[in-house]
Formats: sequence, structure tokens, C-alpha cells
Amino acid sequence: MHKDFSEWYRAAGIDPVAEAVPKRWLGVENYSPEALDIITLTKFFYGLGHPNEVFISTLREAFQKEDVTFPMQKNDVELRVLAGAVLIDVIEHGDKDLAMLSALSLVSTSFQNLRKGACVPAIPNIAALYLYLRTSDRANPPEKHASSSLFTALDELGEPYDALALELTKVQLELSVVSEETNMLWWLFSESSRDLSKHWSGISLPAATIIAGKELADLTHILPGPMSALAFLDKIIRLAKTKPPATITIKDAINEIPLDLRRKYLSPGCVSDLDAVVPLSCGIKVSVGSPENESWVPAFVTATKVAAEAKLAPNLVSYQMFVERMLLQALNQSTKP
Repeated sequence: MHKDFSEWYRAAGIDPVAEAVPKRWLGVENYSPEALDIITLTKFFYGLGHPNEVFISTLREAFQKEDVTFPMQKNDVELRVLAGAVLIDVIEHGDKDLAMLSALSLVSTSFQNLRKGACVPAIPNIAALYLYLRTSDRANPPEKHASSSLFTALDELGEPYDALALELTKVQLELSVVSEETNMLWWLFSESSRDLSKHWSGISLPAATIIAGKELADLTHILPGPMSALAFLDKIIRLAKTKPPATITIKDAINEIPLDLRRKYLSPGCVSDLDAVVPLSCGIKVSVGSPENESWVPAFVTATKVAAEAKLAPNLVSYQMFVERMLLQALNQSTKP
């Protein structure tokens, strides 16, 4: 059981019952979400809409199985705490792809702490720490090394040759990380947008925030991206404007991206079920559909529950775009047949 599980109850305004807490945690451990379930759990945890009755009933049944007294209705606050607990359990003990998806989902939905709907604020912080630790661990292979006929043959030879398979996998991964980060450094030294073929100083600061986050994501293939991602993006922001303002609005960041570029940025993975989880990507999508006179703004607010006039530091807007693109990558990887 997570050491802070009882504290999560208290953070949500619920007094934990000593005999019930271990049973609740058994339900957490035994609930096995798939990739799309993780998105639904995240939205429910943040109070962004209510899942369909089939999903909610299945979630409640997982806890009633461990405790027959678990209520099957009128306990949404506790259920939101448990949804967050499931996501943390996946992060700490689940499959690595689903762990990455869970962490990115929690962090992306928090919108750089602009959204205050988390019933347990500590849970997104745990997800953010996990991503930070994974950035420094990207060159380490997973528990089971890559599958290939060569590695299988080495495994079958036994000691000491079977250890060589893991070492070769590590070298492959390290080379991939070095190659990826070299491309990022060339991008930084070019001081130009890849998508607009223009020096960053010729692009408005609000537009540059989102464009830079998207371009860094394009160069990232090993999740969750480099440890220096935020510093890279801050460098781009200062190329666009030497002394950037303290904050910019979400509306300005989206509005100042050229419309034809917004159309190119539409991601096939950004479906309506994800709107609240990837709010900037949602804003780009709805702005393409209704670009005249900011008529897209009400649709954005309805879908994301975030004010278009909300303000963030420019580098955080950029990093949010980067995280959203990482989330879409993780979701795509986790749902591949």
C-alpha cells in the first residue's frame, strides 16, 4: 500500500476508516486499466466530466469485490481519490508503457498547475517526479531487452554470453539518445523554426511558444524526452523575444499561429475524448474549425474548462505543448496492436 494513501483521503476531505483502507488498496492493485481507461481515469480524477455508467460500475465493482460494504452510488469523491490511486499504482508498479502514459496524462491535464480540479494535489506531483526521473534514465533498457534473433541466440548460449544481449541493447539505446539529442542541439543552434523556415526573432512570441513545443516533440522519439526540455524551450523563447513578458494568454498563443500551420498541427490522435487532457491541442483544433473573430473561444472553454484568457509564463506554455505531444505519442504506442 502506498505510504500516503490515507493522506490522499484526508486531502479530499474524507476521514479514512482504518479497517476499510487496506481493502480499498487491494481494489487499487487488482484494477488493471488499459490505455484508454487511463485517459478516462485521469479526467474523472480531475473532475472533468463523468465517465459512462458501464465504466463507473466496473470501477466500483473492483472495490466492492474486496469489500462488500463498498457503496455502488453517491460516492464520487472517494471514487475520484481511488482513480488517482490507480494511476499512481500503474506508475509505480505497472507496465512501463502504461506507467509513462499515466504520468503524462496526469501532468498534461494539470496544464502546468493552471487547472485546480485535482482532488488530491499530491498525485500530479508524484507523476511529475516520475517523469523527471525517467528523463535521466532514458538510456537504460527495460527489464526485458529488445527481441531479435541475435539476442535470442545469445540468451540461449547461457552465461556469460546471455549478459551480452542486455549490454548490446543498452548500447543501441544510448546511441539513439545521443542521436536524438544531437538533432535537438542542431535545432537550437540553427535558431530557426523548422516548420516556418524562419528565424525565431521573426515569429511573434505567443506563436513561438506553441511552435517550439511542437517542434521539440517532433525531434523526440524516446519518451518522456530530454531532461533539458524546459531549458531548450526557454532558449527558443528568448530568441523570439530577448525580454519576454512574464505571462501570455492561452488565446493569444493559439491566435497568433498562422491558420495554415494550425491546420498542419491537427493530430489524428487528438479526438474529442482527449480534449480536456490536451487543452492546447484542443484549442488549436477548435480554432481551425471556427477561426473568425475568436468564435472558437466558447468551444475551447466548454471542452477544456479552462479560460482562454488564462495566463502562463511563455516557457510553460511551450512545455505544455511538448508534454501534450509526448502524451499523444505514448497513447499511440500503448494502443498499437
